[in-house]
Amino acid sequence: MKFFKSLIKKLPFFIAANIVFVIIIFISKSEGNIVPPTSIIGGFLSVFIITLLLIKFPLRIYLEALIFDISAVCFGSILRFYSKIAYYDKFVHFMSGLILADIGIVLIDFILKKEESKPLPRVSLIFAAIFSFAGAAIWEIYEFSADIFLNTQMQGLNIDTMGDIVAGVLGGLTYILITIIIHKIKDYKIKKQEIR
Repeated sequence: MKFFKSLIKKLPFFIAANIVFVIIIFISKSEGNIVPPTSIIGGFLSVFIITLLLIKFPLRIYLEALIFDISAVCFGSILRFYSKIAYYDKFVHFMSGLILADIGIVLIDFILKKEESKPLPRVSLIFAAIFSFAGAAIWEIYEFSADIFLNTQMQGLNIDTMGDIVAGVLGGLTYILITIIIHKIKDYKIKKQEIR
């Protein structure tokens, strides 16, 4: 029952993301671009996979993942922002670091609650950072493997790969810094109210 409630909540966004993909494909084709079938299939398939993988996650995580997917596939690959806009690739990898860190927080808090342990902010942040860093590295391994075995051209020079990993790590660190600041502000407000 919970699965279907979560699915119904996410269904409008699933449909909207697919409509965005269709619109972007038509825009790209109207500009005379050839959109590879792999980009088209990959775009729709990625929305489906994100929906399945994140069905039980909070709606904000699902929306973050969809925005990332649209940024990477629609704008990056189909509209060719990766080649048209300097550092667009780094922006996308930075965004992935933020999202992966947020997913890491949700995962560790879920695991700790399931084990009937109280979520520990420092442990959660360390886990989120490591989860984000690992995600950046795993993605680069995927790109490297695809270049070797499928003869794609995802990585180009090794300097690009290292820049992508750094961008992902910086995204994770930024998430952690923002979270620490938010918690400090909340703690300050609570202490201020206790004094009154």
